[in-house]
Amino acid sequence: MTDPALLLVEDNDLDALLLTSALQKAWPALSVQRAHDGEAGLDALETMKPGMVVLDISMPGLDGIEVLERIRQNDKTSATPVIMCSNSDSPVDVLRSYKKHANAYVQKPDSHAGYDELAASLTRFWFDEAKLPD
Repeated sequence: MTDPALLLVEDNDLDALLLTSALQKAWPALSVQRAHDGEAGLDALETMKPGMVVLDISMPGLDGIEVLERIRQNDKTSATPVIMCSNSDSPVDVLRSYKKHANAYVQKPDSHAGYDELAASLTRFWFDEAKLPD
């Protein structure tokens, strides 16, 4: 895969900065576009075709689960890999995410090194190992 794109839907500026930096360190050719909330994320999906969406759960307005539902209901985006990334380790949030067809659920790291490890794992698997739809 050449020059993949990723949509990060994250309302927290620090979390967005840490994850974006780690993702671009792990995969320098990666284009990361950030949406500050769920509505902006859905709007971004109208104009871009990312190889992956990383989606926070707790956001003002539409939460991540609602955004995930809309992504899955749209023929244009229904096959796009969606990774839920949250501070929550609640089994309820994990189960809700998978029931709405998230491809994975990861907890936000608590250190720079943790973000680097997460970004390396995500990019290696999704952009190097997995076969993604065109």
